[in-house]
This record gives sequence, C-alpha cells and structure tokens, in this order.
Amino acid sequence: MQRRTLLEKADFACPIVGTCLTISELRRICRKFGDLVPESASAYEAHVFLVGQAKLPGSPATKYLQKYLDKKYRREIRAFFKTEDEATLRRMWRERADAGDVPGAFWALMSHPGATDSLLRDVYGEVHMLSHQVGAANRADLARLAHLEDKLAEANAALDESKVVLRQAVAVWKSRCHKAMEELGLERSKRQAAERERISLRDAIEHSAVAAVRRDRDILSDQLRENTERLQATEAEAARQAVLLERLHGELQTTRQELADRDSEVAALEASLFAALGEAAVAHAAHAEHHRDDLAPHEEHLHGQCPVDCAAKAGLCPARAALAQGLPPHTAITGKRVLYVGGRASLVAHYKVLAEKFGCQLLHHDGGREQSAHRLWELLGCADAVVCPVDCVSHEACTLVKQACKGCLKPLILARSSGLSSLARSLAELGAPAQ
Repeated sequence: MQRRTLLEKADFACPIVGTCLTISELRRICRKFGDLVPESASAYEAHVFLVGQAKLPGSPATKYLQKYLDKKYRREIRAFFKTEDEATLRRMWRERADAGDVPGAFWALMSHPGATDSLLRDVYGEVHMLSHQVGAANRADLARLAHLEDKLAEANAALDESKVVLRQAVAVWKSRCHKAMEELGLERSKRQAAERERISLRDAIEHSAVAAVRRDRDILSDQLRENTERLQATEAEAARQAVLLERLHGELQTTRQELADRDSEVAALEASLFAALGEAAVAHAAHAEHHRDDLAPHEEHLHGQCPVDCAAKAGLCPARAALAQGLPPHTAITGKRVLYVGGRASLVAHYKVLAEKFGCQLLHHDGGREQSAHRLWELLGCADAVVCPVDCVSHEACTLVKQACKGCLKPLILARSSGLSSLARSLAELGAPAQ
C-alpha cells in the first residue's frame, strides 16, 4: 500500500502543521527557504506560509516537510501501518491520545492509506477541539500563574523574616554551646587530675616492698609446681620410651633372624630351580631325539645352512642354540632380546643364564637405582619384550615402562616377584605360541 502524501491531505494541512511541528521546528524549516519568510515573521506567519506551501503541487517546502514528518514520526508510522482495520486504528489513536502522544499518532493516521474519511474527520475534530481547550487552559494557567507569583512573593518575604529569626536563634545557640564547651573543658581537666592522682596512689601501693615480696613468692611457687609436674611427666615418658625401645630391639632381632632364614630358603629354592631347569633341558633333549623327524627341517642350522642370514647376528643362531640345549627350536622369544627392569642386583648373572636357557638375550636395567632414565629409553628401543617385577622396581620406572610398551606395542609382563622362578614363568609366557 502507498502511503498518502501531505499534498493529498492538503485540506488537513493546517492542523497537521500546527499539531505535528513545534514553534522552533516551524521557524527552522522556514529558514531553509531563504527570503520567503523574513526573520521578523511571527509564528503565525510562518505557520500560514507552510500551510500554503503544502497545498502547492511540486513545492520544495512540501517535499521537505513530508520527509521531515516521516523521519520524525517513523516509529508511529510503522506501528499504524501494520493494520488496516478501522476499529484497530481507532483503538490505537485513543490509546496514544489518552497518553498525550497526539502529534505522532495524528500524522500516522493522516498518511495511512487505509484510514477512512469518517475516521479522519473524527480525529480532525478531536484535534481541533483539543486546540481550543488547550488555548482556554493556557489562559486559565496564566491567571493561576499570576496569582501564584503573588503568593510566591509573599512566601519569600515570610521566608526572609524566618531567616532573620533563625539567624538570631543560631547565634544564641552558638553562644550557649561555646559556654557549655568551656564548662566541659574545666570538668574534663578536673577529672583528669583526679585520675592521675588515683593512678599515682595505685602505683605507690603496687610498688611497695610487701607487694613485691608477695608477688615474687607466688611466682616462684607457680614455677616450682610447673617444674615438678613437668619432671614427673618426663620421667614417665622416659620409662615408656625405654620399654618401647626394648620391645623394638627384640622385634628387630627376631626380624633379622627371620630374614636370614628366608634368604637361606631363597638360596635353596634357586638351587632347586637351576637343578629343575637342568632336568628340563635333559628332558627336552630326549624329546628332541624321539622326534628327530620333526626337527629335521632345522638341522640345517646345525650345519651352517640357515635360511636367513644368522651370521649378521652376534653369537650362534638362536635355533641352533635352542637345539643344543634341548629346548624347542622355535618359540616366540627365540633369538629375541628381553629387557628386565628392576630386580635384585645379586641375581642379575642368574637372570641372564636363565634367559640363555630359553634361547633369548636378557638386557637389564636396575629400575632407577643407579642407571638413568635415558639409559632405560635406549634399552627399550632395542628390546623385543619387557619383564618388570613389581616388588623390586621404582614407581617412576614402572610407569615409564608401561607408557613406552603401550606406545610401541611391545609385550610387557608385570611379574609378581623378582625371583628366578617368577622370571622363568614370565619367559615361558612370552615364548608360548599365540592362541
């Protein structure tokens, strides 16, 4: 829908200009058109000029006034433009008129394409009568203003008289306060003198010889009682500590004896283990002799005819070493390097001998006691599998081994103890064929 222009509503130009523009806006718009309206012109003359221009087709003043009103009341125009219903437009006009927002709503209705003539006549009549009522109200307000100015002058005169009386009262009050402050100062000086005298008398009594002796006696009595109680508590604690030390000494002797017995048992078990490993080797040799046909494809290793280049490796061929010891020639760790992290230093040589019986090479790291973590990384790089006894290794080394084996996808066995039997089980688990 095309909105109606000011030229189309030329019959309502007078109320539109008079209602929708303030006096300052009226003069400012007239000044934009040069000498058409002189500076000394009254507000009425400026109003008549713009109303006349609004009725001329193609007038620059009319075009400018149209744009100015559309920009000033764009919010109201958008609100009214959303509906075409006459009842809704009347309701919106009534709400804004009751709220005192007449100019914007008036221009929005006058330029609305769907506003009927009856609605526009009603709104125009209401605005027209409102202007008369405003004029009458202004005259009444001027009369009331004159009356109020007279009453204000009387009130100002009464106020001046009250100020004079109040100043006199304040002067009297200040004089009395000054006198009271002087009396208060004299009274305060008297009380301070009395307080100083009381303090001097109390000090004289407290510093007398009798008071000093009594105070020293009480202090010494309290100190003696405290020292006696402290001595008794110290003696009781010393007796308790002596009994505790004696009991701990006996437990230490018992523990040492049990440790020596355990070491003997461990040595015996390790000897038994080596003997059992020797018997296992003999049994494997007999088994290999019995199944010579199964081992025939591997005899070429014993005659220097390996299908792979074993000469590039240090030592004998792993399969040949396994056959020489009576172990199965092909296990998962045959010829591999197994890294043992932690354990007891006194068993390192036995660890390596046991690993040789399984046909693999044992690399050892003490788990961080003396060797560095950098050395552990080097050994992890060249190892094919890792065994770590959890009872004899540092927490940092164990964590490092777990992370490295997980990242490199290397087999890792966490043995429950650092003994030879535990290592043998771990190597057997690594050498077992995959299921």
